[in-house]
Amino acid sequence: MLKDYRPVLLLCALLAACHRESDVRGVYVAQDHSGALFLCDEGKLRVVNDSALRARYELTVGGHVPAFVRLRGIRGRSGSPKGGGQWWFQVHEILEVRPRVAEDCPGVAQPVTPLLSNL
Repeated sequence: MLKDYRPVLLLCALLAACHRESDVRGVYVAQDHSGALFLCDEGKLRVVNDSALRARYELTVGGHVPAFVRLRGIRGRSGSPKGGGQWWFQVHEILEVRPRVAEDCPGVAQPVTPLLSNL
């Protein structure tokens, strides 16, 4: 009977491996119903829809001010493997939220506001 479930177990293991949790650092700015996360190590813009992160952001830094964040969760991209789609990050745990200082994510451009209009 166990032999019949091997392909299903293998598929589940592969899917889990593709979407492993990771800790990330980045610059976060909330806008409208979603937030923009600029990862320090990638520089890619990721869309984040997480009400707990947004609430903590509002309490910590207020609106439309870049905040430094450390998060644990899953990175991903929607759309075709050939391009298009949107980068996203699913938050599982908020490790840190604080006002950004100059030393935080120096590879991420300071003026992130012009990029937010593209969300």
